[in-house]
Formats: sequence, C-alpha cells, structure tokens
Amino acid sequence: MGGFRSADVQQLLHNKFVVILGDSIQRSVYKDLVKFLQTDSFLTFNQLKHRGEFIFENDVLIEGGQHEEMHNGTTYREVRQYRSGHHLVRFYFLTRVYSTYLESILSDFQSGPQPDVLMINSCVWDVNRYGDHHLEAYKTTLDLLFLRLKEVLTPHCLILWTTTMPVGYKDDEIPMFQTPPQNVRMDMVMGNFYSSTLADFHKVDVLDMHYHFRHDLRHRWVDAIHWNFLAHRKYTQILLSRIAMAWDVEPPKDNLPEGSVHLVAPHPVAPCPELRPPRPEQELYTQGAVYMPGYTSFDGSDISAVSGVPCPGNDTNDNLISSDAVSPFASDSLILSADLIPGYFSPPRGSWKMRRPRSLKPRAGWRHPYR
Repeated sequence: MGGFRSADVQQLLHNKFVVILGDSIQRSVYKDLVKFLQTDSFLTFNQLKHRGEFIFENDVLIEGGQHEEMHNGTTYREVRQYRSGHHLVRFYFLTRVYSTYLESILSDFQSGPQPDVLMINSCVWDVNRYGDHHLEAYKTTLDLLFLRLKEVLTPHCLILWTTTMPVGYKDDEIPMFQTPPQNVRMDMVMGNFYSSTLADFHKVDVLDMHYHFRHDLRHRWVDAIHWNFLAHRKYTQILLSRIAMAWDVEPPKDNLPEGSVHLVAPHPVAPCPELRPPRPEQELYTQGAVYMPGYTSFDGSDISAVSGVPCPGNDTNDNLISSDAVSPFASDSLILSADLIPGYFSPPRGSWKMRRPRSLKPRAGWRHPYR
C-alpha cells in the first residue's frame, strides 16, 4: 500500500475519468476519493452517513437521491459526479450486479466518454434481496456482467472488481435463531469466491478487500456492514496503489499520512492461556452444520480442526486480532458477544447494554463486558 497524499492523487488521476459502481460502501469509496483529490483530511461521520444529498465536497447529484423519493428499495437510484479542471469521478448506485439499469449505464459509456478506470462491486444486495436462489442467480449475472464490460469498454480501460469487505450480523441474524436458517457472512464469503473466480476467468483484475480488511474489524460500524473514515482511507490507498501499478507508476511510500499506522500492521496479541471445550450451544458450529464466524472455510469441513473456541479478541485462527477497549465499532470478538456464542451481537441504539437471546442463560459468574 502506497502513502499517497492529495497532491499525489491529483497527479496520478490527472485528465482521467474514474467510475465507481456499487452499493452504499462503494458510495463511501467514491466520497473518500473525491475528498482526497481536494484535501488530505478524512471524511466526517455525517459525510459517511448521508446519502442522496444534492452537494458533497463540490460534486453534484445528477440523478436519483433527493431529486426523487428516498427509500431503501431495489429501485433506488443515485448518480453523482465530481468534476474539476483535470479530474472526472462518477458514481452509480447499484442494487444488482447486472440488470437493465446497468445496461443503461453501459449505453452512457458508449455514447459519451469512456472511463479510464472502472471499479465495481455488488454483493450485499444481490444475496439478500432477490429470492431464495440468490447465489445461483448471482453467478449467472456475474458472468453476464464481465462479458458486457469486455464488449463495451475499450481495452485501455482498467476494470477492477473488488470483493465485498467483511460483514458481521446482528443478533436476529444469527443462523441458529433464523427460520429458515441463513448466514449473511457465509453468503458474502461464497459470493466473493464466485465473483473473484469468474473475474479471473474473464481476465478482470481483482482487489480482494475482504482479505485486506479481515484484521480491521474494529473500524466497522455497529451495523456490521459499513466502515469508518480510517478504513475508507486505507481502501483508497489500496485502490490508488493498484492503479499506479497498472500504469507503471511508482507509488509514494515514505509519506504515509498521520493515523495510517493503525491500518498497516495488526496489533500484537497476548497468547491464550487455555482453550476451553465448546459449550452445547456452540456444537452446531464445531460440527460444521453451520458456518462458524471467523473461520475461513467455505463448507465447514475444516472447522473442527481447532478444538475449542478462539481467544477473546481474536476473529480468526491465526490470532492476529487484538481485543481493543470498548469501541463504538462492530467487532466479532467473543468479548463483545459476552462469550456466549461465536458471532456478533449489536447493542441497541443509544445504549451500551448487551442483548442476550432469552434461550441462553448466562453461566455462573458471568459478568457484563461493559461493567
């Protein structure tokens, strides 16, 4: 990852047309890039939270958003554009990776200027809003997407497919309490596997953001999906480094901006004193019947390789996540789940009290993690 400053970004993207397509996370990627083109400062909380606003950091809302009715349906549209004397950045909001709406976007490229860089990701909406056979439909639409991109865009356009960043789930989304059983995190992992495999087959560059952010869960918001300003600046640095590499430009490395040290190396972790055997409510996970959060397995077959549960504060087997102090960001740490079940419980809005499933009684000596 390079250490880009605003002046470096302006020089790298001089006279370039950059297009970003995707969901609300991609909107934040667009916003951070637009702000980075003008200043070294980070996005504010309100800038990350707001959507569909008429103006953001000298850009303009072209279509959808507050021009129309604001809603959370699959027909929501938002097109934004930032334009300066030597830079053009555009964002299209997608609720599905391939659709008639995407064809209208491709027709814009055919009739107007062709992008120099096109970055696209769509997964969260695809696997949650379009029926029970979402993963099969997702694979089909992905194949159509990559075929159409190759047909419409010129060979000099750098196409970047980014995998979905790690997601958690809230207490009502835990697989063992759902009817029928679902697992959002597993769907994201499977979706990333399909998309990266198909992108590689079609000779499209892949940026594995799930890999890059697997140890940065402390920078995820409590909704278990969106991320804070530090994570998005790291995202932008990775994106710019890949663009520089593709254009045979040496990225700056000696001027990392202040605060980026928190995003470069994981915190050290004290060794776990002992591994406790799984409790009855965890057997569903260790037997492989349900995907166990934090374990990098697609089918659950190798989950039982670790007997017991990971140390508090660790999200994966490699023990690289530290247990930070109480934070407003989401985490998959067992500390935040009260050590009752592997996974993520979100606190209610405006309160730091932990919600527990009524069917699980606390063990003797159980103490609230925030007291």
